[in-house]
Amino acid sequence: MIVEFSVKNFRSIQDLQTISFVATGLKSSEENSNLDDENISDEVGQKLLKTVGIYGANGSGKSNIIKALEYFLRAITNEASTESNLNSLTDPFLFQENANNSESFFQLVFNIENKKYRYGFTVKKNLSYGSSFKKNNETISKEIITYEWLFGTKGQKMGEFFIRKFGEVSKDKLPNKEKIPPHQYEHTLFLTHAAAFDRDGICARIRRFLSGYTISNFKNAFDGFRWNSLFLLEKENRKEEFLELLATFNHSYKDIILDRDANKSEDEILPYENIYFVKQFITKQNAQVAIRLNLGFNESAGTQKIFDIAGVLLRAFNMPMSVLVIIDEVDSNFHPAFLIKLITLFNNKLLNKSNAQLLFTSHDTNLMSPSIMRRDQFYFTEKKEDNSTRLYSLADLKGIRNDADFAKQYLAGFYGALPMLANFSSNKSLEINGGTMES
Repeated sequence: MIVEFSVKNFRSIQDLQTISFVATGLKSSEENSNLDDENISDEVGQKLLKTVGIYGANGSGKSNIIKALEYFLRAITNEASTESNLNSLTDPFLFQENANNSESFFQLVFNIENKKYRYGFTVKKNLSYGSSFKKNNETISKEIITYEWLFGTKGQKMGEFFIRKFGEVSKDKLPNKEKIPPHQYEHTLFLTHAAAFDRDGICARIRRFLSGYTISNFKNAFDGFRWNSLFLLEKENRKEEFLELLATFNHSYKDIILDRDANKSEDEILPYENIYFVKQFITKQNAQVAIRLNLGFNESAGTQKIFDIAGVLLRAFNMPMSVLVIIDEVDSNFHPAFLIKLITLFNNKLLNKSNAQLLFTSHDTNLMSPSIMRRDQFYFTEKKEDNSTRLYSLADLKGIRNDADFAKQYLAGFYGALPMLANFSSNKSLEINGGTMES
């Protein structure tokens, strides 16, 4: 499971900001005491939350927290290459002196196989890139890993596995270190490099976990989610279970038909236009008729999203290890009732057997109820006067009762993180085209 993620000097994030899945010691009200059991999982001696949501005004930095984590994971899971894949991470906070020569910091704390690990790195642009200077007969890297580290459980304590400073790696405490040759490029993550040469080692196991047990809608919208739905229907033969889950979202169908082209790969992600729902209705003559509804043409964007997410839920809830699902703007095209249902599914112990976790951003305050989520499951972002993002938890604020109306207090400005709106009264706007609008 994910414990926490920290980021510094990335896009609107200047100072170190941390989003944590660690449950605080707060207790829900007696009426909602079940949340203290349902929404929390015990792992490696820690109580971890299954769902965490980020709220805040547009432009306050909600998505930048998600992007930082997504790009961090993508850098780890991408294959090592002669070309750098770190460009998306070298996007420092611009409202500072010498921004292009500053380092960005990323770190993830997580549990694998009942052991805790802490991995991270700092990265910066190489201002010498593009010059005629050569190093080892190779053009220097466009981005540079300045520091990289991995610590993990060793016995009863956290110990070092490796520490890197620019091109020098101290790996004496890494098992099977003799299998791992020196890495060639300043932009190559040592974790990725080590995983390629020691496929059973801790670096490889971490990389497999972060690649196979995390999924986000940032990389390719919901295509990756839909792949899981298709895999579940075609490879795992779990159509009945899939239809049952759709029915809980008030989408009842008799069958699902996937229109595959026999000349194309079975691993191809089908477009919505090649997916059909079969629904039955009874005519006035009491005859049953089955009709096909095309997911691309006959169904709404919300129904398409439910189809994509359903497969992820069914697979994630039954994985051998906890999965992290990341959804930016989870409320987009979703009715509030659907969103509440999604959250309750993650927090349901009987369904979510693997303790899968959900990190999302949203504007939907219907979720902000002490009967659905605890105070420590809500985070907020707000833009400070220096244009940087501040991230904080509702649990950090003092004087908030555990049975308070979170949504009402948030919209009333008690928690901050609201847009500062000004009046617009320009007479010039009325003078355009003589006060009329023309096409």
